[in-house]
Formats: sequence, structure tokens, C-alpha cells
Amino acid sequence: MGLGKTVQGAVYLALKKNSVPALIVCPASLKMNWSREIEKWTNYQTYIVDGRNPQQLTQEFVNKYPVWIINYDILGIEDKKEKEAEMERRKRAKAMGHPCKKKTIKVNGWCDELIKHNFKTIIADEVQYIAEPETIRARAMTQIATALPESKKLFISGTPYETKTAQFYTCLSILAPLEFNNRYRFLMRYCDPVKTFFGWKFDGLSNAEELHAKISRFMIRRLKKDVLTQLPPKIRAVVPMQVSPADRKIYDEVDWQFEQDIMDGTKDKSAQLGHIAHLKQASYKAKEKAVIKWIKDYLTFQNQKLVVFIYHHSTYDALMQEFGYCSVGLTGSTAPNERQAVVDKFQNDDKTFLFIGQIKASGVGLTLTKASATCFVEFGSTAPQHEQAEDRVHRIGQTADSVMAYYLILENSIEQDIMKTLERRNKDLKKVMNNEDEASLFNAGDMQEAILAEYKKRKNLKK
Repeated sequence: MGLGKTVQGAVYLALKKNSVPALIVCPASLKMNWSREIEKWTNYQTYIVDGRNPQQLTQEFVNKYPVWIINYDILGIEDKKEKEAEMERRKRAKAMGHPCKKKTIKVNGWCDELIKHNFKTIIADEVQYIAEPETIRARAMTQIATALPESKKLFISGTPYETKTAQFYTCLSILAPLEFNNRYRFLMRYCDPVKTFFGWKFDGLSNAEELHAKISRFMIRRLKKDVLTQLPPKIRAVVPMQVSPADRKIYDEVDWQFEQDIMDGTKDKSAQLGHIAHLKQASYKAKEKAVIKWIKDYLTFQNQKLVVFIYHHSTYDALMQEFGYCSVGLTGSTAPNERQAVVDKFQNDDKTFLFIGQIKASGVGLTLTKASATCFVEFGSTAPQHEQAEDRVHRIGQTADSVMAYYLILENSIEQDIMKTLERRNKDLKKVMNNEDEASLFNAGDMQEAILAEYKKRKNLKK
């Protein structure tokens, strides 16, 4: 992250012969940024696709706008009747005890219209967005790539999958369809298959060196330590929050009830997983006063800009109410055409000291180098989300001697369990991508299940 992947994609289009028309697929928050970079580094005009309902566009229009930019979430739509019929077929087969091979439901919408225009280049940014093969966006992307086999494919991401190695298959099957043409074979070979009473589980990693060697044939992996020797080091610091007994009680009451429910057996696995969200919110509420004081102290004594990452809308609202006089903010509900203005104000306005952003909405594609520190007051879902978020500051343009990433945590809480889980998940990804055991994200199966397991281990709960 932060090594100029967008610029490299733009320059590829500028220098490569017969590279247009080109299709760029990216998260909605990055469409304006891609448009800016394309028009800055090339002579091409861009067309930003909006809305789920496709338009029939002429060849003259394509000639005028040789680069189209669309977000993953509007690539396609499912036929409701076809989906209902397929779900009913699976249900009948299950009821009768018959084996049932899942049918892939075709996706319609913009993906059909895009295929007609025979794009010479397809650039997919932040390809972890298509990691789950059954999602509409993954199927739509696969349909486009399959229908245009001669197009050049550039898939871009610092973290092409976020948790399980199994999520890597969709991306690899599009880029190297001859090498990766059987998902089951991939899972059995590289995803540490474990036979359970309910079937196979593929939550881990196996034969990592072999997989790394295979993907290295068509992967350019650039690391900051290799290419940006002038970039300052990044330092992570875990900062325990000192809270009053009254504030601590906010968390302890929710925690105690959850612990009792597990011991009494009144909550099944599904309910236990759902309760983790309540613990996350309670941990923030317990430390909220301490977090606000820490941020105020940082702004006062450091006299520097700060990027604060949050998860819940309620946390965003609370911090904006406290710091709105010197802050800008960005969440999933911020309109795409307003996002760059938020970033520009933080970067250019000397009176704007704080950027408050949701981790998922603000963690990719933004340059926030006017700050030299990030501060996490809540946790995201995956380790790569945190790395991506940190690197909004730790990227080209950073002039500070070092970059800090602060994690403000409530001690002896679910946040410790989250940290340990993120640490383990991060190690597998680094092994595949870099073929080495890198330092874990923190110096300290399913994401929610793993957190629950850590919680029970810390509490010594056997149920």
C-alpha cells in the first residue's frame, strides 16, 4: 500500500499500445480518484458509470471516453425468479437427501453491456472485493473476464484477500485460468483441508512455498522496504486506556452477562457470535472519555494532524460532536463525489487537524500524508484492513521522520481477543504473498468464531 499503484495503472494505459478502450473496476469511494489520475497521467477522458440500470452506449461514445470507471457493487444484478427457482431446487434436493450441485446463477445488468464494448484492458483495483466467489460482484467480474479472454488483466491490491487463503481463488482463476481451473483442487492443495462431521473445512494454509512460486510467475510484489527506502519507518503502539470504575462498569456488565449465558448454555453458537458486536460497542463506550482525552492531548502537545479510524456510526457521531470544529469525516454514507473534497480539506486546510473515518470506507485509496500518525479507537474485521488504513498516512508524500499507528484499547476486554486473532490471520497472508514469516500486525475459520475462541480461552470457559 502507498507505492503508487493507481499511477502505475494509469501509466500502463498511457504507454501500452492498444490498451484502450479500458475498463477500471474499483470500490465506489475510489472512482473519482481513478478519474483524476487517469486524466492527469494520460490523454484519455474518463466516463464514470453510476446507477445499477445499464445504458446502451454507442461506439462514438466509447471513442470519446476510452476509459470507463465502475464500482464493483453495480456491476450486475440477479434475476429474482431464477434465484428463487434455484434456491427451491436446492431445498428439495436437501429434503430428499439427494446430492445437489449448485448452479451458478447468471448475473445481468451492467456486466452484459460492458462485454459488448470489447475492452482491451481490464483493471481491477482492491481485488479483495471479489474474494467470495458466490457474491454478485465476483460472478459479474468473472463473467466479464471470461467473455473477454483477449483483454489484458491488471489486478491491483496490497492485500488481494483478507482472511482465508481460500478467498484467493477467484482472483487467481481469472488471471491464470489454465493454472487455476478447479476450485476444489485448489482448496485441497493450499487451504489446509480438515475433515469434520459436517464436511471439509478450508480455513488454513498449506503448501505455501509452492503457491507463492506459482503466483510469482504473474505477480509483481513491491514492498516498501525494497522500493521506498526514503519512506520513514512505521511504528505501532498499543495504548491501554485508563478508565474510571464507573466507565469500566459499562463494559463489565455486558461482559458478565455474556459469560453467564455461555456457562448456563442459554445462548447457542449463533447467538454467541452475535453478542460479540455488543461487547465491541461496550468496550468503546467504556473508554470513550479516555479516548477523547487522549486525542485532545495529542492535538495539544503534538500540535500535528491526526487520522482517527472508527467502526461504528455511533462512534463517528460522538467524535464529530466533540471535535467537529477542527475535523472532517468520511463514512460509508459519504457520497462518492464528496469524498475527495473531504480529503483535500484535511490535506490543505491548516485549521483542520482531525480526520475521522470508518475503517472500511476510508481504509483504501486515500492519501492523508499531512498527518504522521493514525489512531484506531475501534477494530475492523481483518488485519489487512488495518494495514491498509495505516498506510493512508505511510505512503508517497510522507515527509515525517517516522509514522505512528496508535491502538487505543480497553485492557482485559474483547479487544485483546480481537488483537490476537488479527495477528494470526495476518501471518498466513504474509506467508503466501511474500514467502516469509513477517512480523505480526500487532506486537502483542471464521473471524467471529476465532474471536469467540480467544474470548473463551481468556475466560477459561469450556462450553
